[in-house]
Amino acid sequence: MKKIATILLLFVFLSVFPDDSYSSEVRSTEHSIQFLVGEHLNYEISFLWFNHLAEGTIQLTHGEQPGTYFVVMQAKTLGAAAFFTRHRIEKYQTLMKIGASGLLHPIWHSSHTIRGEGKSRSEKVTKQSFDYVSKRVRYQKIKNGNTYAEEWFEMDRDKPMFDILSALYNLRLGFYGQLGQEAIHIPTFHRKGTQDIVVEPINKVDNKDHKYFSEGSIKCRVLVDPSVFGTKGREILVSFDAEMHPEKGIIKDVIGLGDVRGRLRLAVN
Repeated sequence: MKKIATILLLFVFLSVFPDDSYSSEVRSTEHSIQFLVGEHLNYEISFLWFNHLAEGTIQLTHGEQPGTYFVVMQAKTLGAAAFFTRHRIEKYQTLMKIGASGLLHPIWHSSHTIRGEGKSRSEKVTKQSFDYVSKRVRYQKIKNGNTYAEEWFEMDRDKPMFDILSALYNLRLGFYGQLGQEAIHIPTFHRKGTQDIVVEPINKVDNKDHKYFSEGSIKCRVLVDPSVFGTKGREILVSFDAEMHPEKGIIKDVIGLGDVRGRLRLAVN
């Protein structure tokens, strides 16, 4: 059941245009992100021969500090799948601010793997903190609240840096035009240096995958590092509805699970 939650990550890819200034911000009251604050998206997740073995959510709220926004994306296994995975939860969090150009930039991003309940509960965390003054990223490994590894990495000074969740909301707010027209390269942090996620129009998919997506939806092929989702390859298929909700997605060749599919079940503001 490894990486059940990563199906939600199907829905988070976008283009990025250069934004060299990180020091100043626009007033949050002028930003269209306000219209999405309080939104709650609910997904059902299926794999192998089984439907709805896990449930996922994406939610946006105000951060504790003025002018910041907090995104939580998580998935948890259900029923028998929960029993066999020790009630596994995968959670991803980002605290964002508004940059000078209006793009949302991560202040920090973290990924969590939680297992067990009660006294047997354990949590492993990987956290990236972005220091735009020194142009460095603080990378931490944390287990049950204790930091056991920490490193600092230089940021690429010629490219803006976005995590998966700030990227999602920049896309949904329409800062980069219409998705699915041409190949898009997205700079993201990686311990081995800045890497690009490639988002490109879908020219051809097999008949089964084609039938899965809704007619009229915006469909893209996404290529990512296999370590992100625990896959054998890089390919992900994703669609957005008319309101730019991440609607459906397929992570291809997840190790031990095959193709993992996610479907938007409910969107509530």
